[in-house]
Amino acid sequence: MNITSIDQAQYKNAYGILCHSLPKMGSRDALNPTFCHVEVGGKTTRHNHFEPENFFIIQGQGEMTIGEKTRVVKAGDLVQIPPFSSHTLKNIGESILQFLSIYTEDYTVPALPTEVVITAAPPTPNGPLHLGHIGGPYLAVDILSRYLGSKSVNVVTHSGTDDHQNYVGEKARSLQLGKLEFRSHCRARIQRGFRNMDIHFDEFIEPSQDHDYQNKIKTFFRRAVDANIIQLEPISMPHCDHCELTLVDVHADGACPHCASSSRGGCETCGIVVPAYELHSVHCGRCGQPASSVIKSVYTFDLKSHLPLIVDDLAKLKLSPRLQQLVKQIQIQVQPSMKILVAYATENDFGIQVDGRNLHVWFEMAAHYESFASSEKFWIHSFGFDNSFYYLLYIPALLKALNPKTKLPDAVVTNEFLLLDGAKFSTSRGHAIWADEFTGNSEHLRLYLSEIRPAQQTSNFEMDAFNAFSTELKMSLAKILDRAADIATVKPFETSADNSVVIQSQRFLKDLEMNLVPQNFDPRQASRLILNFIDTTTQGLGNMQNDKLRIEALATALIPFMPETANRIQSVLSLSTYQAPHAEAL
Repeated sequence: MNITSIDQAQYKNAYGILCHSLPKMGSRDALNPTFCHVEVGGKTTRHNHFEPENFFIIQGQGEMTIGEKTRVVKAGDLVQIPPFSSHTLKNIGESILQFLSIYTEDYTVPALPTEVVITAAPPTPNGPLHLGHIGGPYLAVDILSRYLGSKSVNVVTHSGTDDHQNYVGEKARSLQLGKLEFRSHCRARIQRGFRNMDIHFDEFIEPSQDHDYQNKIKTFFRRAVDANIIQLEPISMPHCDHCELTLVDVHADGACPHCASSSRGGCETCGIVVPAYELHSVHCGRCGQPASSVIKSVYTFDLKSHLPLIVDDLAKLKLSPRLQQLVKQIQIQVQPSMKILVAYATENDFGIQVDGRNLHVWFEMAAHYESFASSEKFWIHSFGFDNSFYYLLYIPALLKALNPKTKLPDAVVTNEFLLLDGAKFSTSRGHAIWADEFTGNSEHLRLYLSEIRPAQQTSNFEMDAFNAFSTELKMSLAKILDRAADIATVKPFETSADNSVVIQSQRFLKDLEMNLVPQNFDPRQASRLILNFIDTTTQGLGNMQNDKLRIEALATALIPFMPETANRIQSVLSLSTYQAPHAEAL
């Protein structure tokens, strides 16, 4: 019999409240009971985790929020919280709210699909990649593909340059360079940046030089016209009389009609996209003059009328709270229509031409993604919040309207902005660290960018912080490699590692996998598990059997994040090294 008294002094801060975890009775005890106090007016920080959890309310009254649903709870209520559900509990009573949290660490890692295609939002070739780009969609894709490859999943990664953005032509003009020359130069730097970060794509297309690609896009446009999915209509477009230019995207500086933030159509603050003619206070992005307007016949797509086609599929996707809010906000918009620009006549013929008009790049993107949306393979798409409107709403609705058999991605990997020294990375202002010019340890950088990944909110990169991280990591890995070399010289062990170390190592790898499977992909949490295990390994060095087991587990864990380091450790221990299936691509 084990009777424990609860000492108030043992309560510690956790999740914004005071908690006290009861000790386990043994290594096979899977339950984790924790007593919690919430002060009057206080609340737990909003969070989620992969374990299912139960709250039993002992005393007081609270407001329980799980996902988007909120209910009042009182003493005697039992609240069941599903895995990965974002939740918070607020004390709305007049006394301390006490509850017992019970969760279990016994769980099953979801089965992996057998065939996977991972697409990443294409970078615009109006400049090189900076670390904000790398820490967003691209490193995540590489980590996920390496993990799946190590599990013998047939995985293909796909991206390319977004050649037809008018940002490219305008940047070339400002530098007094030819469009094709400038675009080619930027594409080469983008590819060098990927190589420098050890990021590989099996397919990396160049739309401006691919005639089959362009014909596919034109055929898709004609299908949409014939099916009456897009309409030709006269619209008053913003125009610069001084530059003799129709103002769209880079040429249209205005204010978002929904949140009043500066916007060129796609608002980085609220995420809502509007055509240039709906922006407020439009000025020419080239000369700064206020816009006039001209009537032009343009093709548009009415997103509002086609949203019902994808509502059920959207509900199945695991989205961050901010993305859930964006989707909800669009669905409740009161205006009868929500027009998206498809093709328009312009003085700038930088894009694909259809019916004497310039095809807007996001319609082009939808046409290209039709093959992935029609595939039986498990499709994962990676992109930033600023493009979420297009990838979650516009493209799926357009594809579904034209081809009812298409699907949304089976899983999405999204990110917010990564800041540099507290300010947004900016190619135009040169406030950046370029991926192709980075001279530090790129393996260390991969792990560091994973740890600070802006998954659901912005995060900040500081070079001093990275250098300190890299120095400490270098020393820890040197100890581990030295120990691995010592172990390699010893004859096979006659005894096994301690049971506690076996359980610890297996638990670590299982927790890691839970954060790397496509359904739950969270490289931020996975990298933190790795860093904690590195500390555990270096601090526990001494027993060769235990050390060998931990180091082998660490080498396996590092494959997606630090592949060269993983191979070095495995080579020292004479283990089979892992080679990514696409290591020679790009």
